Amino acid sequence: MLTSLGRTFAVDGVELAWDRVGTSADGVPLVLCHGFSGSSHDFALHVEHLARSREVVVVDHRGHGASTKLGRLDGYSIDRLAADLMALIAEEIGGPVDLLGHSMGGAMSIAVTLARPDLVRSLILMDTSGWSFRPDDPARAAMFEGFFAGYDPAGGLPDLSAMEDPEDALIAERTPAEWQQLKEQRSAAFDPWAMKALGIELFAAQADRARLAAIACPVTVVVGEHDHPFVGQAA
Repeated sequence: MLTSLGRTFAVDGVELAWDRVGTSADGVPLVLCHGFSGSSHDFALHVEHLARSREVVVVDHRGHGASTKLGRLDGYSIDRLAADLMALIAEEIGGPVDLLGHSMGGAMSIAVTLARPDLVRSLILMDTSGWSFRPDDPARAAMFEGFFAGYDPAGGLPDLSAMEDPEDALIAERTPAEWQQLKEQRSAAFDPWAMKALGIELFAAQADRARLAAIACPVTVVVGEHDHPFVGQAA
């Protein structure tokens, strides 16, 4: 299991923690982009298996994991995170790549693909949305909107136990204790200012079908049985 990242990349006033493992026969790396409040550790149980046949690249986005925490709202946006990733691919990894984005990482990956299609051979979107991350469930949507509106990041990370999902227990049953412990440590490193800025942006995003239609590379969409649906926005 991958437990730490051995490389750093300086871009736009931050240092991104990242690493690469394995070799791709066709020379095209697989880049894994984690979601909101997560880190590269989210993929730790899968990297070794994937690296048997692919070069796998993992990265902690700004404000997440072992990367720089800026401690201010204006340091965080999906476009900034996407620009960081574009620079990393262009200057260190080498494109084109196969780009996988989970949740917020999917929103980032869409932005990268649209801005720099030359850097992306294919796109894999896991449990993500091409527009707002507002859940279809009105009560759940209201809970999150109220939280982000009232949250003061100056007070540190909040207790989110009341927002735990039913599937969290299933995940806990099926993942090793070591992974869970490291996951909690990485989550505790999340910059509260990133939580506020990115959370508000993700919930406020508007649908832009013309923009999504401009994606020309192959796209694979992965949705789990217990994922929260966003399909109401596509109606």
